[in-house]
Amino acid sequence: MSYKKAQFSFNPQEIAIATNTYYPRWYKGRVRSIKHIDKIRGDLAIKFFEEAKKRGYCVVAVDGRSSKTFQKEIKNIENIIFIRRRSAKRSPAKRQAIKIAIKQDGIKIIVLTETEKVSLVTSCIPILVKPILEGKADIVVPKRDDKLFASTYPSYMYESEVEGNKIYNEILRVHGFLNNSDEDLDMFFGPRVFRNDQKIISLFMKKYSLSSMQSSFTKDFFDVEDYSNTLYFSIVLGLKKHFQIKSITVPFTYPKIQKENEEKGELALFLEKRKNQRLSILVELLHFVNYLQKLK
Repeated sequence: MSYKKAQFSFNPQEIAIATNTYYPRWYKGRVRSIKHIDKIRGDLAIKFFEEAKKRGYCVVAVDGRSSKTFQKEIKNIENIIFIRRRSAKRSPAKRQAIKIAIKQDGIKIIVLTETEKVSLVTSCIPILVKPILEGKADIVVPKRDDKLFASTYPSYMYESEVEGNKIYNEILRVHGFLNNSDEDLDMFFGPRVFRNDQKIISLFMKKYSLSSMQSSFTKDFFDVEDYSNTLYFSIVLGLKKHFQIKSITVPFTYPKIQKENEEKGELALFLEKRKNQRLSILVELLHFVNYLQKLK
């Protein structure tokens, strides 16, 4: 598939990137070991911020006590709104970033993403904001080009997320949130792009718990405030409320050094992490769609 630059003009200052950082073991200088996760990801985050600044995007970063040297590096990059994180959990941190981003002057679109995704900034944002600016979408769920997905990601991650997406979309169809004719959503990719409109923003700000869903599972096993509330349930709610949610394929590439770190440096750690993450996201979805259907 060929990708052309968006054939329309837009003001990058109308786009706010909302993100979180947490690299407590980051250090300056060269990478000393391929096993140093915080160093590798922190370096990618710095590159992400530099590329976003170069393109004129507004960036809000909520930091969870990264190393002082990392914080200093980011504060030296102009036009980055760098705020201390209030919660250790992922969903509250994302909501904190969104709250700040939507209040910046002239912002029309929020791009919620992880800072390691440098290619999203360098190759994808114009493609993703276009349908929203043209009034053809309220929310865009980016979809990875399958060839680039397969060739640039760790093989175990590709296989896990392809299977995870397949099951997630099947659950949405079985419960009536997607039609058979609808394109699958790449839910496990992560980034979400959405209009700065109160009705849309509210989807990403809602807080659910397993107890509020009358689930017998405890937080010892699953916690929707980790991934599901902000990244996943927001999309399910948007589908339920019939907002315009589009899947847009982008030429995203996974960073080579991050792939090497996850394949050679800490393989066992990441295999376990991906397995548990996929399980929790799918189980939480089942409880959430059952909860929503009981509300009818």
